[in-house]
Amino acid sequence: MKILKNKAWGILTARGGSKSIPLKNIVPVSGKPLLAYNIGAARKSATVERIFCSTDHDRIAQTARDYGAEVLMRPDHLSGDLAPSLDVMIHVAETLAAQEGAIAEILVLLQPTSIFLTSGQIDHAVNALIENPQAKSSQTVIKVPHQFHAHNQRQMFDGGKDIAFVFQKEREVGYSKQTKPVFYTYGNLIVTRTEALVSERNLFARPSIPIVIPLDTAYDLDGPDDIAPAELMIKNKVVEID
Repeated sequence: MKILKNKAWGILTARGGSKSIPLKNIVPVSGKPLLAYNIGAARKSATVERIFCSTDHDRIAQTARDYGAEVLMRPDHLSGDLAPSLDVMIHVAETLAAQEGAIAEILVLLQPTSIFLTSGQIDHAVNALIENPQAKSSQTVIKVPHQFHAHNQRQMFDGGKDIAFVFQKEREVGYSKQTKPVFYTYGNLIVTRTEALVSERNLFARPSIPIVIPLDTAYDLDGPDDIAPAELMIKNKVVEID
């Protein structure tokens, strides 16, 4: 596999079979299809040279083209609800390497539901890999809010008649904001070296550089009830839109 050193390509994953919102990836949000936001951020970034959309649906493919992305149609076995993003990204990497004769050293996984991803966040994550050759991936993360901390999670027992902490022993030590360890969860972006992705079959190959981002930019538009809040955030300029 020929690698284009220090080059970054964006990979937008946008299948057509969403059940939460039919054709979710092109549902209108403040006048634009959902996938247009990620494409816009990637096009504005200084590091991403090409953008490819992996999809199984003709309308999504055409919409992605309309907003400046190239399209790779994915096979049926990568179109179902349970198709992992990892397998999609490996398929894209191997397909592009074969078609183009070479592939960018760095691939940027663009997920349309991360609607408030910014060009600055993309550039930060890509440059983190360029500046740290030993790192194999980078990822944006957010600090887990206290009420959602693992030490506060409960599980029901006895058909819902009893409830208890999942991590009881850890809870006894980490019982307050001051005593709990700081945890982080997914933000809005994963960036990987192509060679690590393919050889290790891992989007998060380590060392993986963490980039902490504001909570509001990690908003995930997954279901119908998420559209109105996103539009309010855009209207009130709570978030930066590229």
